[in-house]
Amino acid sequence: MPQSAKQNLVLYGKITRRHGLYGEVKVFVFGGHPETLSSVKEIYLESPGLKEPRKLSLSRIRTQRSAAIVKFAGIDTPEAADALKNLHVLVKRSDLSAPREDEYYWTDLIGLRVRTSLGDDLGEVEKLIDSGGHDILVIKNSEQNREFLVPFVKKFVTDVDLEGSIITVEEVEGLFE
Repeated sequence: MPQSAKQNLVLYGKITRRHGLYGEVKVFVFGGHPETLSSVKEIYLESPGLKEPRKLSLSRIRTQRSAAIVKFAGIDTPEAADALKNLHVLVKRSDLSAPREDEYYWTDLIGLRVRTSLGDDLGEVEKLIDSGGHDILVIKNSEQNREFLVPFVKKFVTDVDLEGSIITVEEVEGLFE
């Protein structure tokens, strides 16, 4: 898949395990809205060992809390489903509705620079973690060989500038020491 095509994909979730005996898998949905997958016809699976994401057609989807139970065409056995465990699920951006105000796709946040409200550079967003209650930014500072965890809530994250590639976080005593 050409790089420009891959840029049109959104990191949607991760396959956590198989579900049942007929090739279904459980997809943990980053951001917690599994119902958005209902309008999607195909997804892409990505893992560190694959050069290109693998395209699969969806044949059945149902939701279960913050997860989706998914059946892929051609994945019909528990063993085939087990082979998909821990793969990342990507979806075409055009297949999803735009995020609401103050909501972001994780894909759009990864790689952004993070600065404090006082202008100190903390590093860049390496990944996000879904803690159950809210997302957490994992900020990597390569120069200091440090990592910061910042809850992605308005109290700490005061501005997200996607065009400028900057996230501003509130300076909180003890958080960045």
